[in-house]
Amino acid sequence: IAYPKRGRVPEFVAVKDFSLEILPGEIVGLVGESGSGKTTVGRAAIGLLPIKAGKLEIVGKDITNVTQKELFPIRRHTGIVFQDPASSLNPRLPIGESIGEPIFIAGLAKGDELNKKVEDLLEQVELPRSYRNRFPHELSGGQRQRVGIARALALTPDLLIADEPTSALDVSVQARFLELLLDLQDKLKFACLFISHDLAVVDILAHRIAVMQDGRLVEVGERDAILKHAKDPYTQRLIAAVPVPNPEEQRKRREARLAAK
Repeated sequence: IAYPKRGRVPEFVAVKDFSLEILPGEIVGLVGESGSGKTTVGRAAIGLLPIKAGKLEIVGKDITNVTQKELFPIRRHTGIVFQDPASSLNPRLPIGESIGEPIFIAGLAKGDELNKKVEDLLEQVELPRSYRNRFPHELSGGQRQRVGIARALALTPDLLIADEPTSALDVSVQARFLELLLDLQDKLKFACLFISHDLAVVDILAHRIAVMQDGRLVEVGERDAILKHAKDPYTQRLIAAVPVPNPEEQRKRREARLAAK
């Protein structure tokens, strides 16, 4: 996956030799440090970035070389929740319009029917129906991220990309957000690529975990297999870096890392 040339900035290949299949109803946690290529993969997976080589399929449809016109109906099968809920919502639009915009553009509803769908989506993410008339600045960070989920689910996608959706939230808000996401996934059965640098968060959600380093996929496996029996040294270092509440356990980890060196 490459970022195209812009002005004097040359083309930059961000992801190489990456192969991952997400099954219907499955949550895959994509982890790695900042700059490893996680967000690039997420954006490419829904057609926001071009694929330089290889093949990309969504619900059995090859979108590798399709035109924007051909991509439009396929994108209805995907949704994305961005990292920063403040910048991902139009500050000039009431949140009801932000949520309803994908439905209107897709030609699925308008007028009273559209308003009803928006209110139903707000209820689905546990926000009052009256919030459809509020603006983003009137909501908390957690509430704005719930709006982001409602908008992403507006077209009932088969695949949801969640790009570090909890990184801008307080820990207490994170827990409720993750619980909501799990409830929605269990109810709606969409596949989910959950991008995060936080293995503790991925441990709560994911069925499988994929680990990225420097634009490459280094390890993929079932959640417990990765977290308890990681084979790749980079994955082992990521797991060892996760803080634990017990100071004695933290000391033992540190001593084990030093001994390994």
